Parts: sequence; C-alpha cells; structure tokens
Amino acid sequence: MATAVRLLAAALVTVGCLYFALRGTEWAEVQQVLAGTHVGWVAMIMAVSVVTVYVRALRWRVLLSGVARVPLRSLFTATAVGFMANMLLPLRAGEIVRPVLLGRQTGVPTSAALASVLLERLFDLLLIFLFLLGISVAVPVPVWMGRASYVVAAGILTILVLLFLLLRSRERAVAGIRRALAHLPGDLGNGISAVIDSFLGGVSSINDGRTVATLLAYSFVLWAVIASTFGLGLMALDLPVPLVAASVSLMVVVAAFVSLPQAPGFVGTWQAGCVFALAFYGVSKEEAIGFSLVTHVVQVVINVLLGVVCLLADHLGLRELMAMAEREQRGQE
Repeated sequence: MATAVRLLAAALVTVGCLYFALRGTEWAEVQQVLAGTHVGWVAMIMAVSVVTVYVRALRWRVLLSGVARVPLRSLFTATAVGFMANMLLPLRAGEIVRPVLLGRQTGVPTSAALASVLLERLFDLLLIFLFLLGISVAVPVPVWMGRASYVVAAGILTILVLLFLLLRSRERAVAGIRRALAHLPGDLGNGISAVIDSFLGGVSSINDGRTVATLLAYSFVLWAVIASTFGLGLMALDLPVPLVAASVSLMVVVAAFVSLPQAPGFVGTWQAGCVFALAFYGVSKEEAIGFSLVTHVVQVVINVLLGVVCLLADHLGLRELMAMAEREQRGQE
C-alpha cells in the first residue's frame, strides 16, 4: 500500500510538472533552439558530469571515514550504479541500491551506509540553500523562496548540531534511549536502540571538526561543478542571461524540483525546474524547454552509460542488486 501511494504521488507530480512546463509551447521554436546547439559545449557537459560522480565518491569516502576505510573505486562504482538506477527506476531507487552495493563489495554495514547517504543529503540541502541565499542578493527571487531558504538552512544546521551532540556522548545517549524504550514488548526496544546506534555509527564522521570542514569543502566543490554543467548548457544554446547567477539559480531550483516524488529519470521535474528558474531572467518557454532537453538528455545518457560500464567492469547484475535493495526496503518498513 505504501509503495502504491508513493507511485501514485510520483505519477501525479510528473504529470503536473510536465503540464506546467509544456503547456502552450511552440514546438517549432523549440526545434529552432535545438538546431543552434553547440556540440562542443555539450561534450564539455558530458565530461563534467563524470567529474561530479567522482567528487561524490570522494565526499562519500570522508562521510564513511568513521565507519571504515573504503576503497575509492568501490565508492565510485556504487555511486555510478546508484545514479543509473535513479534514471531507470521509480522512487529514487538508487538511494537504496547505492549503499546495498557498497555493503556487498566492501562489507560496510548497510545501515551505516544508508545513514551516510542521509547525512550526505543534509550537506547537499545545506549547500543548496546557502547558494540560494547567495544568489538572492543579486537576483530578485520570490519572497517566499528567500524566507524558505533561511528556515531550511537553519533547520539543517540544527539537525547537524544535534547529531554532533549525540555523537559526543553516544554510549550514554543510546543507553538512555534503551531505557526509555524498555517498556515496549519483546525485544522491540532493543531492536530500535540497535538501529539508532548503527545510524549514529554511520554519521560518526561529523564528530570531528576537521572532517566536517572537509565535508563542507567537498560539498561546495560538488555543487559548484554541478552549477558549471548548467552554465555550459547556457553557453551551448547561447542564452542571453548572466552566466554565473543563472547557473546557480538553475542548480538550486532544479535540485529542489528533482527532490520531489517523480517518474524515473527526473522526467517532468527537470523540465519544470528549468522553465521556472529561467523565467527569472526573461527566457522564453521555448528556449527554456530546449535547454532542459539538452541538459536532461546528457544527464540521463551519461549516468546510464557510466553505471553500465561500472556494472560490467565489476561483473555485477542490476537485477540482483534491485532484489537486494527491495529486501532492504522491506526490512526497513
């Protein structure tokens, strides 16, 4: 039932975003926009997209430093395969495939790897909203968006501080949780306590100030690289917009849209995010749709090809990985 509800929500979001992005579009004009695409800049987008996967793997190694020393190749493979799964499967299944695959390859506990992915998302959200705060100084964004960025950034910082405080007294915190749950029937309380303890182990990297600084630096580099892919897309289509401001705006808005439940491959949400962001700069819907198609197709192709290469290189099967991920999801539910 839960899966059916999520699939229905994903379908509704996808249809709604496609309607918002595509209604009233003059497709002959979109074709003219695409005809003027500079292939050289598109090739650059493809190359930089591979770099983003590498930077993600580097950051993931730091995130897991409190659990184990993990080979970079395993992290790169798991990241590439996970993003391929996001392109091909619904409900962002790659977020489960990625830690499951890493656990299979390296022996890292899946619960710890899942916790590190959650921590990764917190750092991503923090950096995205900090970028939004930065561009709001130079670009007139809606008032509600500026206020939301303050609230979300403050909320994420609060969560990170709370996690840091829990980790500083991890044993005492887990013991307190175990006592608080002792009244639950059977071993349920101990089981929940064990899950919480494993989760804290997976995010233990933020127990060190130097490591947190390193994570923030990697996150900044990662999202700067992602912003550059949008900038290259703007140059590929010769869109008359301020390059840096528009690139960051696209990065922030598209990231927000693709975080919604959706069909595989960010279909609909990617297009809606591009149309919404480029409207700030007076870009026509036809130009925005052309931009979204170029950048979207590149992301899908690169992520799928890179994932396939990694699967073949390590003699892995996606069907088997998906079965493992489904078992892991059922175990969590």
